[in-house]
Amino acid sequence: QRNIVSAADMFEAIKEELPDTDILIKSAAVADYRPAVVAENKIKKGIDDENNPIVTDGSGMYIPLARTQDILGWVAENHHPGLFVCGFSMETENLLANSSKKLEKKKLNMIVANSLRTAGAGFGTDTNVVTLITKDGAQELPIMSKDDVAARILDRISEM
Repeated sequence: QRNIVSAADMFEAIKEELPDTDILIKSAAVADYRPAVVAENKIKKGIDDENNPIVTDGSGMYIPLARTQDILGWVAENHHPGLFVCGFSMETENLLANSSKKLEKKKLNMIVANSLRTAGAGFGTDTNVVTLITKDGAQELPIMSKDDVAARILDRISEM
C-alpha cells in the first residue's frame, strides 16, 4: 500500500510496478500542472522565498506552474509487450474526437471517455455516463452507478 499525494509519487509508483503488471487501468485524475516552485516558508506579501517580487494584479497572486510528467505518455514509450493499458479522459468538448486522439497518441488499448458537461457524470456523483473507446470503435454506456461502470470496464477488457 502506498501513500500517493502527488503526480510525482504516482509516476514513481507506476515506474516501479509496471514490469510486473499485465493490465494497467489508469483512472486517477492526476494534475497536469504543479507549482513551479514550492515555498519552504510562508509566502510574504510582495516577495517569494528567493526575494523575487510576486506578480499580482491587485486582486490576487499569480503562481507559475510547471507541467507534471505525462504518465500515460511515458507508459506508451516504456511498457513491456503484452501490457493492456486503459486510460481515462475527462473532456468538456469534443468528447469522442479528443478521447480518440488520446487513445492513439498514448498507444492505449482502451480509453474511458467522460464529459464534465453530462448530468450525472464526472466528479462528486455516485453515477457516471461513459463511452468505452478502442481502435475498433466506441460503445456509449447509459447512466449507471460507478460500481456498474467499473464492472462494464472489466467485462470489456476481458473480451479483448
